[in-house]
Amino acid sequence: MAFSVGGGGQKRRGRVAQATVAEINVTPLVDVMLVLLVIFMTASSVETARLSREAETLRQVVSDEMTAADAAPQDENQVPVDLPKAKAEKLVGGAKSGKPVLSIDRRRRIYLGKDLLVDCRKVSGKFEACLDAFEKALSTNEKAQSLTDVHLRADQRLSYGQVLQLMARMRRAGISHFGLVTEVPAGSKGRAP
Repeated sequence: MAFSVGGGGQKRRGRVAQATVAEINVTPLVDVMLVLLVIFMTASSVETARLSREAETLRQVVSDEMTAADAAPQDENQVPVDLPKAKAEKLVGGAKSGKPVLSIDRRRRIYLGKDLLVDCRKVSGKFEACLDAFEKALSTNEKAQSLTDVHLRADQRLSYGQVLQLMARMRRAGISHFGLVTEVPAGSKGRAP
């Protein structure tokens, strides 16, 4: 009898051993997943910080460019205007001929020389209301009352229609002769007025 009990005992141990080997141990899997989660969280926070620094740098550059565009004029009679680029022959006399310069910048502020005539942002209504105020300013400004010949400097970001409307109002106010001022394109040998 002892023989059969000993034999049965070995079989039980074999079955118990097989049962423990068949179970899956998830502890190492959970450990690996938690380590990967920490790595991804750290990497994403570093990338987010880098992107926010780049965005702030870009905002600062744009702000500096806007400030530079509104900076003091380069010439005593010039308002900062981003002129269109065109290759053209220089006119006799050019912009330095003593003719008054009428300028309209990208914010639709209209200047005669360096004197602000009208700020269209402060005029309520459409561009037509601004042009009415411009005509009125030309008739009341003592420098502008006798004008018949000017150079017009218009920012290239303005619509073509707005510049044409401004020229029509200039004609109606008695300015019969005007030249459009451009800049020489980069790398060009030609000169512009």
